[in-house]
Amino acid sequence: DDGSTDSIIRVPISYGPIQKFLARLEQKPDLRKRQAITLPRMAFELTSIQYDTSRKVSTMQTFRTVKPEGGDQVRVYMPVPYNLGIQLSIITKYNDDMLQIVEQILPFFQPQFTLTIDLASSIGEKRDIPMILENIQMNDNYEGDFGERRNLIYTLNFTAKTYMFGQ
Repeated sequence: DDGSTDSIIRVPISYGPIQKFLARLEQKPDLRKRQAITLPRMAFELTSIQYDTSRKVSTMQTFRTVKPEGGDQVRVYMPVPYNLGIQLSIITKYNDDMLQIVEQILPFFQPQFTLTIDLASSIGEKRDIPMILENIQMNDNYEGDFGERRNLIYTLNFTAKTYMFGQ
């Protein structure tokens, strides 16, 4: 009631497809082996790379910059715009856990969150990259029998409007 925090639960996140984590959940428990996987858990994966024609500039256009460590000016071609598809999957056993995780993420995306990223550290090029929340898909296998483990899976799909620099 007073707004204080009772406890903090750290949710592990790792790179990989959700199917691998689901396969580990379905493993038969063995007392001699470690636990298959602990829930809640998050996994992220790069799902697509698409050229973005709407942000295209002339291929011959260049700009000059000075390397961060100093020295001569460097002539650099304009970066190439790409949209990266990123998928974040959240797996929990209980709906309350899922809602507590999702309510920590969603307020930042309306529908985008802009990050300043050092895209080419060798020339000191920093750009603002919008991360757009495209959609959320929900899956609950609650209809199974009592022997099955319940899994709630929320899949958040993002698009990062980024750039690729040539050498």
